[in-house]
Amino acid sequence: MKDDKNNKLLVILGSTATGKTKLAVKLASQFNGEIVSADSRQVYKGMDIGTGKDLAEYTLQIRNYKSEIRNKFKIKNSKQIQNLNYKNIKILYHLIDVVSPKTEFNLAKYIKLANKAIRDIQKRGKLPILTGGTGLYLQAVVEGYNLSGAKPDKKLRADLEKKSTEELREILKQLDPRFKTQLDNKRYLIRYIEMVKQTGLPVDKLLIKQGSGYDCLVLGINFPRAEINKRIDKRLIERIDKQKMIEEVERLHGEGVSWKRLESFGLEYKFVSQYLQNKLDRKDMVEKLKIASHQFAKRQMTWFRRWEKQGREIKWIDEYNKANILVKKWMIK
Repeated sequence: MKDDKNNKLLVILGSTATGKTKLAVKLASQFNGEIVSADSRQVYKGMDIGTGKDLAEYTLQIRNYKSEIRNKFKIKNSKQIQNLNYKNIKILYHLIDVVSPKTEFNLAKYIKLANKAIRDIQKRGKLPILTGGTGLYLQAVVEGYNLSGAKPDKKLRADLEKKSTEELREILKQLDPRFKTQLDNKRYLIRYIEMVKQTGLPVDKLLIKQGSGYDCLVLGINFPRAEINKRIDKRLIERIDKQKMIEEVERLHGEGVSWKRLESFGLEYKFVSQYLQNKLDRKDMVEKLKIASHQFAKRQMTWFRRWEKQGREIKWIDEYNKANILVKKWMIK
């Protein structure tokens, strides 16, 4: 793939609750873009609140100055003028609501679908914006991972399924001390363990970087740790008290998604499922979820910093104007 203006890929990353979607939507509106999600849980249908899809954010209300001038002298009612002077802009998104939560989804499938979406957006003369907090997904697309796989080991998988996420991380750490992971997803951890055990190679040797060919600008949103934790806690309470997070998990289970499967998705789905099974009371659920979410955000940043050390330039920002300037300069290169 040629490295030209039609091959640009804007990447926006950051830990949970940093406003990645909001920034991506604003930039998509400004630079004629479409969004490709890089979130390992937003691919699942019906998992909306816990994964923070925030689909309403993909519609922007912007000022329509032509309408404002035209209507200014025709309508005296200020409220009527205000309504006419704004229009809604919908930003297209990809790789959200792709599969049922009862269906297995893996990194190889994600890479294939993401590259297909990105190339389609580029062919239509628009800017693809890859955004999310799943470091593995982001890095796999940007670096052009070619997965050197190992055959599925059903017996090993069955044994590992019985273990907790924390136990799986410890097993992987013993097998490959250099590999640091943010993953809470048991399926990915099990797959890594399977691959390392079969090949004897560390994870970074299994994930071969062949180069994506994209001309990438990688922007990272970052705030002080205390601010991120505050945002996480506020969002968590809103999801539980106002957005009906508990009801979402109840619905998913009622639709046939097992408690075991729901818990494997981690964070909100894990702790709310345990609450609904009377394994935790409400207070414990909230406190454990807060702690787990803080830890998750920290692991996300660890992944991004490690990616930087591997040579990927990430331009860190904390507001829209800085991002806008950086993208403008990059777009004219």
